[in-house]
Amino acid sequence: MRRIILMAMVLAVTVAGCNRFPDNGLQISANLLPDDSCFVDPAQEERLLGGLWDTSFRNPGDGSAVGYTIALQLQSYLVSNALEFQGEQANIQVDNYDITILLPDGSTPDLGGLTNPYRVRTSAVIPPAEEPGGDPVPAVGAATGIPADYQDALVALGVSEILLSIRAGGTTRGGFSQRSAAFLWPVTLCQGCLNNCAAEDVNFCLPGQDVWAYCLLP
Repeated sequence: MRRIILMAMVLAVTVAGCNRFPDNGLQISANLLPDDSCFVDPAQEERLLGGLWDTSFRNPGDGSAVGYTIALQLQSYLVSNALEFQGEQANIQVDNYDITILLPDGSTPDLGGLTNPYRVRTSAVIPPAEEPGGDPVPAVGAATGIPADYQDALVALGVSEILLSIRAGGTTRGGFSQRSAAFLWPVTLCQGCLNNCAAEDVNFCLPGQDVWAYCLLP
């Protein structure tokens, strides 16, 4: 009888307390650079130090503007709570980024009626650490960091750099919401700086941003 009572107490504590995670268990740690195969490894060491967006680049198919893509390294500092009679509850499904476009001084620009901040979709599952203080297991969540229809408004600002303030959001397998602290990502704006027909791997992967050249023929 005593054993049954103790098991009931353990189960009650697990349901009531052990599934409640701190709100700072989720973190964005880097914006990752795709490799030569346009693949991103969550655990890779190569990463970008800042963004570059050439607003002169256009979709070769229809001539429309192209948005700026991000591939963020995500980390969870939650610890595994799997038990013999309970499955893992600490996995985090990250499904969105809340993004605010800022000027270099931290102020919010007037984008002519466009929504700022805005939310974009992503998808990544981050497993928990095996023990307290253990190394977090990284994941990567790609998304459109700046939608294409924001391009004209940003060019009209006449600035050479903006900041993206990004907060990742998701839910643990146990049903508790998580929202990361803000990750600030600087993006330099230019016109024609990546138009280089002599570059290696031109028009490959993400042309018109970061390190990816394109060739705009007259």
